[in-house]
Amino acid sequence: MDAWRISLDISNFLFKYCVYYPVVLLRGEWVGKHLKALQKSQFYPIEKISEIQLDRLNKLLKHARKTVPHYAELPKQTLTTLEQLKNLPFLEKEFLRDHSEQLYSTKTGLFTRLKTTGGSTGAPVTLRKDNRGMAHELAATWRGYSWSGVDIGDRQARFWGVPASSKDKRRAKLIDFIAHRRRFSAFSFTSNELDSYVTELSNFKPDYFYGYVSMIRQFADHVEKTGQSELVVPKAIITTAEALTEPDRRKIEDVFNCRVFDEYGCGEIGTIAHECEFGVLHLSVENMVVEILKEDGRPVGPGEEGEIVVTDLVNYSMPLIRYRLKDYATLSDETCRCGRELPTIRNVLGREYDILVNTKGEKFHGEFFIYIFEDLKKSGFSVESFQIVQSKDLNITISIKCLSENYGQIIAQVKKELCERFDENLKYSFLRVDKVCRESSGKLRIVKRNFE
Repeated sequence: MDAWRISLDISNFLFKYCVYYPVVLLRGEWVGKHLKALQKSQFYPIEKISEIQLDRLNKLLKHARKTVPHYAELPKQTLTTLEQLKNLPFLEKEFLRDHSEQLYSTKTGLFTRLKTTGGSTGAPVTLRKDNRGMAHELAATWRGYSWSGVDIGDRQARFWGVPASSKDKRRAKLIDFIAHRRRFSAFSFTSNELDSYVTELSNFKPDYFYGYVSMIRQFADHVEKTGQSELVVPKAIITTAEALTEPDRRKIEDVFNCRVFDEYGCGEIGTIAHECEFGVLHLSVENMVVEILKEDGRPVGPGEEGEIVVTDLVNYSMPLIRYRLKDYATLSDETCRCGRELPTIRNVLGREYDILVNTKGEKFHGEFFIYIFEDLKKSGFSVESFQIVQSKDLNITISIKCLSENYGQIIAQVKKELCERFDENLKYSFLRVDKVCRESSGKLRIVKRNFE
């Protein structure tokens, strides 16, 4: 082993045991204890995992009924099966955003803190998390990372948003230091800025990348184009917050010569599912109950798509019971070769893009539109980036960043595809832009509905 690799491994070890663990312990977050339990429970038979869920669910419901105003009318009966959860009402995002104080428990610990998340639509939501809930959430995250060969203390290159205020920037830098990571702004796209990223990464030598699919894809395109891919050699890449398409996965893996592992979660709950070494998304069900439901509220069957509804079993400070994420996924009954019996999902849709509708009321996931542009690229048209926005009148505005000589042909092809496959009765407006704007968080919503 090279001397520099030994030096990096020692540095990672010191960060894990001398920086990260002491800090989380001071915050009352016993991450290590919970992580050890999760590493064991992931191989339990599904019946035993369900018993853990049911026990935690009943304890949470009892606590919520006694201490949370919104849940004061919950039934007192102890649930005997997880299926009985369906008899409880949903919690909507709008209620959480507008009436969060009614979800606060009157019984909290010393380490309870507030967390604000913008969500996919940018509407701010304020959460209250206790130290126990945070410890469980972090433990599930680190367990998921371990499936990609990543450990606490490993160097992370974080392709993420950068806070605007000086106070938030200082706080982000402190958290980045504790987590042994360097942050690379999701708002930087010039060639010079991306070159500076290559220089910093080659010096920092990250063990893995983490961040938005769109930003990592853009960085992959840059280092491939400039012939600098050998200067940045992560052992794994974890993508999150935006849909990971197969073309994006293949490109990122080819450029950096390592595996891409997808993560699914939300700011309100935290990590929900991670991809294992066999490419299967496993749910962290020890911490939550995940329902995938049809429009009428009935559970979907294996291979069927439905809306994701989550009950957080570990955050007692602000219980979220049957919380509708407005995301969609397909339930899988796949038995994974990894040996973990944690339930699995696939085809997570609707995370950072909305579902668009045509004049017939038919719904189209964002992936439908993404593949129209992927087919354009395969046909030799150079489309650097795009964004599709549907307004309240259902008409579509499409912003495209591309070479000027291809613009007319691209417009003609996209309009033809949309008229034939989506809706010929809508008005399609096209704009040639220098860049596609991101949300304030740094996420790129390339297909979205704007009905305000």
